Amino acid sequence: MLDTGLVEKLTTLDPMSNSWRTGTIEVGETHPGDCVFSTTQLTLNFMLSPVKKRHDSGNLAEYDIGQGWMVPAGINLRCGYETSSRSLRLTLPLTTLRDVLPEGQAIPDLPITCLEDPSFLHMVLNLYHASQEDDAYSALYRDTMTMALAAHLYRAYGRVEESVTHNSDPRIKRVLEYIEDNLDQAMTLDELSAVAAMSKYHFAKMFKDLTSLPPHRYVAERRVERAKNLLMTSKVSTAEIAYQVGYNSQSNFTQIFRRLTGVTPAKFREVRV
Repeated sequence: MLDTGLVEKLTTLDPMSNSWRTGTIEVGETHPGDCVFSTTQLTLNFMLSPVKKRHDSGNLAEYDIGQGWMVPAGINLRCGYETSSRSLRLTLPLTTLRDVLPEGQAIPDLPITCLEDPSFLHMVLNLYHASQEDDAYSALYRDTMTMALAAHLYRAYGRVEESVTHNSDPRIKRVLEYIEDNLDQAMTLDELSAVAAMSKYHFAKMFKDLTSLPPHRYVAERRVERAKNLLMTSKVSTAEIAYQVGYNSQSNFTQIFRRLTGVTPAKFREVRV
């Protein structure tokens, strides 16, 4: 729940659009009717007024002032607005996303997700105010803040694929392939260490060293990625998807999906491609 003072600030933001080297920010209005929201860059979108939207799944969703979403590039969201809507939107170009990473580091995969951490909204709101100033200090502030925001997004939601490192040990590579082939099955540490032909202790240590994740977390993230793909590309029920990615309980699947993405499977499906 946002405090009253912040809500008042959001409702009084003036329409504007401004671009600089590391980002673009705009405040705009969407009128009732069908809409296709297409992203060519990573986009953060925050509601400045309450809105009702009907997604192509047929579900009617209501969004409050300050509610935000992150949508990666290359996504098409189809929906129908039941009411007019105002939003604060920040887009970050590929160069900004790349500049905050060490040289040679692959750009982490960022998901479609609800931005529940209010610090993202505060950072974007600061950029809104700084974008209206045309002095050298504000220009430096905008560049610094957008880079900090990109790093914060990576820290909160990014997953860096390190395929070269993964492949550096054939035992771990064998386990990763086994996991991908068996996401619909229960997996234990005993089973995975046996695939690697290692003791449980040494396997768990090497796995975390090479993937930056313990085995159970890696498996959970791969299951959620598979589930996201099914949610976006099929009409299979959430309960069936839970079963297909290795969960014997829809409630357990929903709990883990929300923990890793910030939204429930049903909410994620509302904004599917």
